[in-house]
Amino acid sequence: MSRIIVKLDGKAGPRYLEWSTVVDAPVTFGMTLEEFRDYYRDEYGRRGMAELERRLARVEAQGSSAHEGSAAEDVIAGNRAGPNDRRLSRAEIYRAYCLREPIRKGWVPAAAEEV
Repeated sequence: MSRIIVKLDGKAGPRYLEWSTVVDAPVTFGMTLEEFRDYYRDEYGRRGMAELERRLARVEAQGSSAHEGSAAEDVIAGNRAGPNDRRLSRAEIYRAYCLREPIRKGWVPAAAEEV
């Protein structure tokens, strides 16, 4: 599975999450940078940490870690992150995956891993 780091800004500050190009949705909830570094170390170990700084440099420069020069908006454009694989706006993704606020009654993001 290909995963891209995406940075989303919102009312609680910037949040970092992993985005799956397979399911076209987040596979983690949004985290602060410190939380994301801890998650990444646990998930990918020493080898993963060796490349994290290069990936985060791309995130800070363009909004995502994608090599193609993709902004966060480009990565999330065709998402299936909502209920019944519905496309969510950037604001809805931030609310659902970073603030963990419901955007539809009774709907909770299912694909995101609890970290």
